Order: sequence, then C-alpha cells, then structure tokens
Amino acid sequence: MVASPATSDPEAVRSVTSAPVDRKGARKAILAAGTGNALEWYDFAVFAFLTPVLSQLFFPGEDRIAAILSTFAVFAVGFVMRPIGAILFGRIADKRGRKVALIVSVTLMGVATLLIGIMPTYASVGLLAPALLVVARMLQGLSVGGEFGASASFLVEYAPPHRRGFYGSLAYFSANAGSMLGGLVVLLFTLLLSAESMTGWGWRVPFLLSFPLLAIGMYLRARIAETPQFEAVKSTDEQVSSPLSTVLREHWKAMLTIVGIAVAFAITSYTVLSFILSYLITVIGFTPIQALTAVVLATAIGSCMTPVFGALSDAFGRRPILIFACLAGLALPYPGFLLLQNGTFGSALLGMVILWIPVSSFCGVTPATFAEMFPTKVRVSGFGVAYGFGTALFSGTAPFVATLLVDVTGSSLAPAWYVMVAALVSLCVILPLVRETRHDTWVG
Repeated sequence: MVASPATSDPEAVRSVTSAPVDRKGARKAILAAGTGNALEWYDFAVFAFLTPVLSQLFFPGEDRIAAILSTFAVFAVGFVMRPIGAILFGRIADKRGRKVALIVSVTLMGVATLLIGIMPTYASVGLLAPALLVVARMLQGLSVGGEFGASASFLVEYAPPHRRGFYGSLAYFSANAGSMLGGLVVLLFTLLLSAESMTGWGWRVPFLLSFPLLAIGMYLRARIAETPQFEAVKSTDEQVSSPLSTVLREHWKAMLTIVGIAVAFAITSYTVLSFILSYLITVIGFTPIQALTAVVLATAIGSCMTPVFGALSDAFGRRPILIFACLAGLALPYPGFLLLQNGTFGSALLGMVILWIPVSSFCGVTPATFAEMFPTKVRVSGFGVAYGFGTALFSGTAPFVATLLVDVTGSSLAPAWYVMVAALVSLCVILPLVRETRHDTWVG
C-alpha cells in the first residue's frame, strides 16, 4: 500500500498503468474539454458581469446595494448545487466514463443558460421571476459541479507524465477564456446599446448566444475517445460499485486537504472574477463600460499567466507553486485594492493584474495537484466532490461577503483583508499536509 500522492493518508491506494500517451488524442482532448469548459464559464461569467443589470430587473424594489446583494445571493445558489453535481457526475464519470459525463454536463449548462435568456422579469410576473432565476442557477450549478472535476481529470489523464501540471492548467485557462468571452460580449452590448435597450432586451442576448457554443461543445465531445487510463481500469475490473462511498472511506484526508486549499483559492478567485466589477461601479464610481473593459483586460492577462504556472509546477513542483500562491494571496491584495481606489483606469487595471497573480498561481497548479490525490477509479468523484464542497462554501459566498464587508465596515479595503485571511488559512493547510507529487507514478 502506498500513501496518497498529495496527503499522508495511509489508506489511499495507487497502482501503475502502462497506458501509452496518445498525442493526437491528447490534442483532441484539449480542444474538446477546453471548448466545453469555456462554454460552462462563459455562462457563469455572463451572469456575474450582468449583475448590475439583473439586480434592477429581478429585484427592483430594493436599494442599489440590497439589490446587488440579492443578485449575488442568487449567484451563490449555483454554488450550493455544485457538490450535488459533483456527486452525480462523479459517479457517471467513474462508472460510465469521463466522455459521457462531459457531454451531459455541457448540455445541461446550455439548456439552463438558454432558460435565463428567455425568462420573464419581475415587471412581468412579479416574485415568480426571481424564483425562476434561482431554478436556472441551480441547474447551472449542478452542471458546473460535475464539469470541472471531470474535465480537469480528463486532461490530466491524457497528459504525458512530465506535463500533467501544464495540461491540467488548461482546464482553468479555457475556463478563464470563457469568462473573458462572456465579459467581451457583455461589454460589446453595453457599448452598442442604450441603457434602456440593455435593460429592455439586450441583457438576454449574451445568454442566448451560448446556443452555438453548446452545439460546438457537444460535437467536439461526442468525437473524442475515452482516456487510456479509464479504459485500463475498466478492462481490469478495478471499478468500484460506489465511487463516493469508496472515496469518503479511503481518501477522506485528501478531500479535506482540497477543501482547505479551496479557502484561499475560491475566495481569491471569486473576489477577483465576480466581485470586482460591481465594486468598481458601486464603490469606486466607474461607468459600466470602464469597469467591464478593465475587468476583461485583466482577465485576459490573468488567463495567459495560468498555463505558465502550470508549466512551472511541472518544472519545480506542485508544493512550491501552492505555497507561492498563498504568499501572493497574503502580500498582494492590499496594494491591489489600494490601486483600485485611485479611481483611474490604469491604476484599476494594474490593481486587478496584481490580484490575478495568486489566482493564476492557484489555477495553474491545482488541477494536477487535486487529480494526483486520487486513483483513477475514484478520481472524478474525489476531485469533484471535494472541490465542489470547497467552492460551495467559499466561492459563491465570496462576492456577497466582500460586498457586505464594504457596506458594514465602510472601508473599501475590507475585501483585501478577507482575501489575506483566506490565504493564511490555506497556507496552514498546505505546509503540513501537501507533499510533492510531480514525479509520482499514479493512476490505477
């Protein structure tokens, strides 16, 4: 018996496979997983970027801060569903295959997003409107909860052994690219349409545009082959009857470690990805166009840093990059938010790029790190459920908590301290519990 690759769990079992690396298949895997992942996060990002508009349409009777808090609360509902999605799709991926789970998850996300695009507003149906919005967000959360563990595991399983960090980072690179695309689409319509047109019908179009992305994602995923590692496990009858119960019984320490890492990763990521836009508009006084432009540019720069950190984790190890990410999360939020406070476009962009450094570090290293914590037969369930619970607890609530902290304390720097405390918590988890895994032979 060999210890779990990334924790001290003595019950974790790893076995070796000689499944060869199919480089042509790996390229197809990157394209298929990346396109679908981009769609998932395009849809999530559109909701986040349209928060100032949606708050007026679905919560019109409240003051501005209360309406935004209500919209962020609906945003958080999607994260509550993530663990359920991870359980459901983890079982599908570990029993039926990664490919099946990826096709179903991208279809569910596309349908849920289209529903938001045709949904009546509060002015038309009253309280039914926010209720329907909650249902659509629940479906989106179910989809994303199943998507990320499956797509990241899919990419890492296709990777050459010495490039697992880089391949895994492409899961977040594509996710961030989807977020950037969502921001660009919202920015384009904000520039082209008047405020009245945007609140009247323009807000629907970015959601409806997910349909062609859905069709492309489904087509590409239908044409990919299953990962060699999953096929190897399936052919040797190593599959377990209940992946969830197995992973809870044998790999619970690895799962708790992931949740501990998610404290900093999730809070930092969603403070930057989802909170900053409304912060720039409501607190700093940017126009929506200024704020959207700055956020999209920062997201583009941050996205490009992600695979760099993935490659660095292959060269120097997972543990050093994880520690660097936490130290960056301790050192950079305060100067980053100070720059945001200056009120100029240039300082805001620089501040967000600085805040993206810990985010990109985490995005680059965590997919391979988390995948390496579990054997193939329960990898998607272990990765997905632990990550799903971590994001449910800390990602969806981050924009809400950050907005509330600014409102309660009266300090526009309060979110910086929130991120810094989260980084300290995760550092205290990583130092004693996470060991180096980049050279480990694993799958099984």
